[in-house]
Amino acid sequence: MPDQLEYCGLLTRWGTVVVKGPIPGIMKHVDLESLETSDDCCPFYTTGLRIQTGVEGFGPFIPRHEPEYTYLKARDGYLTAHLDGTVRIFQEHCNPWERFLVLTPAELEKLHLLVTNDWIDETGRKIRRTDIRILEDFQIQVGDNIFSISESFTSDSGDAVVRTREGQPCEIVLWNDRWMPHCYRLFRPLVYFCSFGEFYMNTLELSLQSLSEFGKYDGDILIVTDLTEDTLRAHCPSTALFRCHIWNLYGQANLDFYAARFRVTEWKPLYRFSPLLYMDTDIVVDADINTSFETIFESNSISAQMEAFSTIQEGISVGSELFKMDPRSKGLDLDKPGFNSGIISIPRIEDFDFILKIIHSCIYRYSEKTKNRKSLSHFDQSIANYIGTITSSVDLTLLTEKVSYYWNNAIRKNDSQMSERPQMLYTGFVHFWGTGDRTQAMSSYMQSIRDQVPFEGWSTDNSESD
Repeated sequence: MPDQLEYCGLLTRWGTVVVKGPIPGIMKHVDLESLETSDDCCPFYTTGLRIQTGVEGFGPFIPRHEPEYTYLKARDGYLTAHLDGTVRIFQEHCNPWERFLVLTPAELEKLHLLVTNDWIDETGRKIRRTDIRILEDFQIQVGDNIFSISESFTSDSGDAVVRTREGQPCEIVLWNDRWMPHCYRLFRPLVYFCSFGEFYMNTLELSLQSLSEFGKYDGDILIVTDLTEDTLRAHCPSTALFRCHIWNLYGQANLDFYAARFRVTEWKPLYRFSPLLYMDTDIVVDADINTSFETIFESNSISAQMEAFSTIQEGISVGSELFKMDPRSKGLDLDKPGFNSGIISIPRIEDFDFILKIIHSCIYRYSEKTKNRKSLSHFDQSIANYIGTITSSVDLTLLTEKVSYYWNNAIRKNDSQMSERPQMLYTGFVHFWGTGDRTQAMSSYMQSIRDQVPFEGWSTDNSESD
């Protein structure tokens, strides 16, 4: 189209957007939240003093701007959004049905972002996408508040105020009475797994099943893997239960695979999400965890599962060797438990990606110094405990009360006596690290939940490994 200056989209007075119809030469209007992206809106272009479209029989239009809307007049009449969902040049005179709000691509994208996501308001209350509605006459309801779309999103009132992380929007400001700001933080949880090779596919599939069936989670997941998408989905059909993202990452040795959970910051779409929950593939989710994400989001620390029997003073699996080599450790309280890195919660990636990057870098720097990639027991976990302690960035309270673990034929609570957990107590997560046949143990436990019978543990005839 000649002399194109700027693409724009049209919001109707019904709170819908104009899109191309199912056949050429037809336009209609639909709910913005029904579109996958704002780019699905029908493209209009400002050319000089006119607005044009590539749809045959429509335009050019001469816009008549009012404070909160615009009328679009063509030679044969005004553009009209009808109740039946069609958009036609119909009226000779302008009425409410002929009112439109002309939005730039950036404005339309931010409005689409708002109506298709969950948010956390200033009080810490979760605003679900079902609590957000575009109303008639260019108003939008967000929870209990109603805002003017023009005042919050159009350049006439100043560009929409949005905070970004790595170029991805994470917070948006809406304006009441044009000048009073209301801040909303993006709430889009992500559960991620690292699974390399086909050996762990069985446990990954069970973990995904439990996340959906008992955890009641149906949001975004990320699987970091060296397998192709087709291979992964063939082994793990439960990926279809979620909005599944796959990041192919390759390594040469175990160290590369263990470090991947901290390397996740290199996956650029990560910054569209908060909070994050990392899970090993041998974890069964045994209770609804959706409200846990709100608690994670509002927390001020990374959290992990306590290893009550491994103090950082003496436990090599939680970094005791590293603390002994660092003279700064003399000023730290080392007579306390470390943590297991099999489940990790990260409240807001923009606040804690720095810690993940330090852990990842330290893993490789230490291996370079020692010239030995196998020089530490539980390599990534040791480094994570070391960095988490010296930066005071990890608190064990949040996850420890939600996570139990399987060891020596029983599910156990996190205390130094390793006492058995009551058999029908479902707290959120069970980490099956203590059996040689994780697949069967996980499967048996999940069936016991379905049958609502006590889980009697795993046969003592089977071999066990830490």
